[in-house]
Amino acid sequence: MNKTIIRPYNVIDHKELPEMSVDKLPTDGDPLEIGGEMYYVCEIPVKEQSDPLVGVIPLVVRNPNNVPNIESYLKCLSIAYRKVLFKNDQGCCDIESCDEMVIS
Repeated sequence: MNKTIIRPYNVIDHKELPEMSVDKLPTDGDPLEIGGEMYYVCEIPVKEQSDPLVGVIPLVVRNPNNVPNIESYLKCLSIAYRKVLFKNDQGCCDIESCDEMVIS
C-alpha cells in the first residue's frame, strides 16, 4: 500500500507541525495524533504539492481569546464531533450510558 506524506499545519497558531505518513489523505474532521496531542483535519489541502499541507485544529486550545476566528474553529470541531461514536457492550449508545468513545 502506498503511503502519502502530509505536512499538518495548525490553522489556529499558524505553525507547521511535523510531517507524517498516512495511508490515505485525511478528510475534514478526521483525527490526527501529532506529538501526543489530538488534532482534527479542518482544511484540505491548504496547498497542493507533492507533500500536501493539511490544515488542522487542536482539540485543546490554550488562550481561546487569542483565536482570531473562534466561530471557524467551532465549526471545524463540530464536523469532527459528528465522527464520534459512543459505545458500550450492547453497541452504540448515548453519552450518558457509554463506556467507550471511538473517533471514526
